[in-house]
Amino acid sequence: MKRKRIISCFLAVLLVLVMAMPVFAASGKTPSAVSVTKAAAAKNSVTVTWKKSKYATSYRIYYKQAGAKKWTTLATISSKNLKYTHKSSKKYPLKGGKKYTYTVRAYNKYGKKWSSYDKKGKTVTIPAVPSTVRASAKANSYKQVTVTWTKSINATNYVVYYRPSASSKWTKIKSVSAKTPKYVHKSSSKYPIKAGKTYYYIVKGYNKTFKTYGGYYKDGAKVKVPKKTVLNPTVTPSQPPVTVTPTPTKKPTATPQPTKKPTPKPTQKPKPTATPKPTATPDPESPEQVKKDIKEVIRLTNKVRKKYGKNAVKESAALDAGAAVRAKEIYTKFSHQRPDGTNNATAYHAAGAGNILGENITTGSSPERAVELWEESKGHLVTLIDKRATHIGVGYYKGFWVQVFAQNPDQKFTLTVDANGGYFPDKDNAEKYTIQVPAGMTLYAKDITKPVKANATFEKWTIFDSTEIEGGIRDKIHMYDSQTLKANWTDNNSSY
Repeated sequence: MKRKRIISCFLAVLLVLVMAMPVFAASGKTPSAVSVTKAAAAKNSVTVTWKKSKYATSYRIYYKQAGAKKWTTLATISSKNLKYTHKSSKKYPLKGGKKYTYTVRAYNKYGKKWSSYDKKGKTVTIPAVPSTVRASAKANSYKQVTVTWTKSINATNYVVYYRPSASSKWTKIKSVSAKTPKYVHKSSSKYPIKAGKTYYYIVKGYNKTFKTYGGYYKDGAKVKVPKKTVLNPTVTPSQPPVTVTPTPTKKPTATPQPTKKPTPKPTQKPKPTATPKPTATPDPESPEQVKKDIKEVIRLTNKVRKKYGKNAVKESAALDAGAAVRAKEIYTKFSHQRPDGTNNATAYHAAGAGNILGENITTGSSPERAVELWEESKGHLVTLIDKRATHIGVGYYKGFWVQVFAQNPDQKFTLTVDANGGYFPDKDNAEKYTIQVPAGMTLYAKDITKPVKANATFEKWTIFDSTEIEGGIRDKIHMYDSQTLKANWTDNNSSY
């Protein structure tokens, strides 16, 4: 009896404790509004922090370029976290010098309810990082070198460094305005140049607004300073030489002798002289040599991949074609962004290749040096030994190298364009047609010819995925699956 009373008392106390505990999220109530406390920007990322929301089971983070109306969902994370770092990517890019706004909403899964959110959000500016500079150097004399370089995007200044070949330490010589395309390094006690020695020069772009430096080439621009010329001295005699004028002596007149006629010798025929054959020097820009060099880059790349335990990659003709275009582009603008401002992947998509993983670019005197530079750079090595890669493409143009990797580049997806009761005059009046698109390629709705329909006006395109789920209105169509664009119409006969 006493034991039953003890158990009853214990259960009663436990019940009181449970009832006294806060139920928060399990109650299904609407979460409280989220207060974003900070958004801190780095070179290619933004870290957002916020205060805890009552009744939240998860948080959803949004961002947009400052001034834009539409928010983009970045991620949904557990309510245990009060911080999220947005790293720039193809899908969610961050551009240097641009402003972005962030906000956060709370969600309660028990009540399936969302909190309100701060429509103004927190706005930050992404630091503008100067693009990589390629330098060249030329010796003017045994005590003077002129350094020139390519233009760097986002640079407000250029910083010039040098080092002797015997040292690995770079010495800063001068910082010049971004308007200056060259610098003349004159030998001084602080920054000496020694005759007959070899030196290397590099130039970095610098942005004084964001205090950021751009990249540079590790090997630098090589220049050999000529030796100092020493003239042979002229010897001047201590006393002028005495000139002795000889007294002429009369010679006896010789008795003339009869002249002998010379016996003519037979004329010998000249022996033919052998014409030396010139040594053929291969033209590095000839199509035959470029093909050989491309094969060598692929061989050396697979050698590096094997060293790191990765699978060998196969050559893709489509990737080669895209890389050839990119090699000529980086000759004029050394960047992963194309001269027209688009992403480098568009060059490979245009060549018919899809599923692009990454691109490496460099300058080098040979296939060996190009692969060596990529392996020495941690960032480039990540792309070079990407385990997802199955194929490779290589391009070369006047000392500039490109390699690109893809996973199954021949994969295509189907885009079906449906006039939805109308027709396409440029497609033989067809109501529907299909396009085979490289996997991962982005198409633009504005580039697709609009259909026509009697007594109706074209309004917009609506997109559907392969499962026929509507994806809404899109300006861009990312081909990561087969999709359908369906026309929407406004009936001209409607009355209001």
